[in-house]
Parts: sequence; structure tokens; C-alpha cells
Amino acid sequence: MTSLIGTVLRMMVKDTTPPKVKRFIIVGESADSLTLASVYINTELDMKVNFNLDLQCQHIEFDAAGRDYLDHTSFVDCSKLKIIERTEICTIIQNRPTVIIGRLDQQDFEVIRRQITCSTTIKGKIKKRYGFYD
Repeated sequence: MTSLIGTVLRMMVKDTTPPKVKRFIIVGESADSLTLASVYINTELDMKVNFNLDLQCQHIEFDAAGRDYLDHTSFVDCSKLKIIERTEICTIIQNRPTVIIGRLDQQDFEVIRRQITCSTTIKGKIKKRYGFYD
């Protein structure tokens, strides 16, 4: 299977309250390829969750223009990585290929990578595990 890094998916996630269908981007892979790191795409910046400037600055605003996987301006949350089992994602994609709704272009991917690398809320060892440090 080709690399999933940069893939944008839309599917049900269970780690939100309440669980719901979300868009997210695969941004990294562990060295053993067993797990993937992803970031959520949010419709808006939730000020209850992102109550300080540091957290707000870790969201990248993406305009929908030129990004087929977005319906409107959205925010990529680079303040935390969501870790998923690679086999779980691959099984879902095999059963429902329509969960893949697009791919990031190189420029967008670099912007997200840089933001994650600079994140003050993601531990260094996690960033290292998913390839954000050389």
C-alpha cells in the first residue's frame, strides 16, 4: 500500500464528545509502521477548548478554495496528534474507499508539519516517533 501520509479522510471518530463524523489528515507514521498520527480538521475554533492564544495559534486556517476536501473555511488542529492503528485505517479504507476525500498538496503539508514541529503541547518524544524530527 502506498503511503497514507497527506491523505485526508472523513469518517466516524469515537474520541470526540459526542462521537461524530470528522475530517482528519494523516501526518505521520511510526518507524514500525504500526500506528499513524493524524490531526483533526475543525469547522471552527472552539474557544472553550482553545482558551488561550498558544492553543489558538496552533490551528491553521484553510480556505476551501482549491481544497476539494473542504466545504468551507476550516481549521487544522496542530495542538495534538491523534494516534490510530494502521491496520484499523487500512481495513476501513478497503471496506469503504469513499472515506478518502483528498490529499494535501506539498505546500499545505509543509505548513502543517512546521506547526506540529513547533507545537508546545505535543511531547518531543511523540513528535520524534512520528518523524517530525530528523
